[in-house]
Amino acid sequence: MLAAPLCPVPVVRGDPVPGFVEDWPGTGLHGWVGGSNYSNPGTGGVGGVGDGFLILSNTLSGHLGTFSIGPEYAGDWQAAGIAQVRLWLKDVNGRDPLEIHFSLGSRPNLWQYDPGFAPPDTGWAMFTVDLRDESNWTRVIGTDTFANALRQVNRVHLRHDLAPYAQSPDDIVGDMGIDRLQLVSSDVEVLPVSWGRIKRLYR
Repeated sequence: MLAAPLCPVPVVRGDPVPGFVEDWPGTGLHGWVGGSNYSNPGTGGVGGVGDGFLILSNTLSGHLGTFSIGPEYAGDWQAAGIAQVRLWLKDVNGRDPLEIHFSLGSRPNLWQYDPGFAPPDTGWAMFTVDLRDESNWTRVIGTDTFANALRQVNRVHLRHDLAPYAQSPDDIVGDMGIDRLQLVSSDVEVLPVSWGRIKRLYR
């Protein structure tokens, strides 16, 4: 009697889903790590009292940044139809000369979004990362293509950096808050009109 052929076990990984929101509820860090100091006050996020958010802090000059290798980000962003990343930022504890950039891909193939975000120190502001135009991206690690970075994402990264962009970012002393990082596939624009309210404009 012939034995049935063994079938390979599929690799289990997350599937990125348009509409997913990283909201940092409670006081946890939810897997975001890096070389800075991290905390979550459990209040003061985009939603106000009782809404947590992630704080990055450098009391000494160094790399200010954080990344996630959570399964909710791992997978093929092109196949999932993710066109944008939207996130809310604010400058915590005073005005710092921050220039925040978003990166994605994998350890051997990481790309950084060239437009830098300047978080306000008066409250929260929303910023948008456009995945549809490769000309706005710089490869900071590896030799592979941007298309392959989108197809093989296993990490997302936020950091302060100044041009020219390379693997090692610029040092800074400062603090930054991050909240409501969202994966988006639609062309619906979401624009901030105040600290805690959102105005939606439909095309």
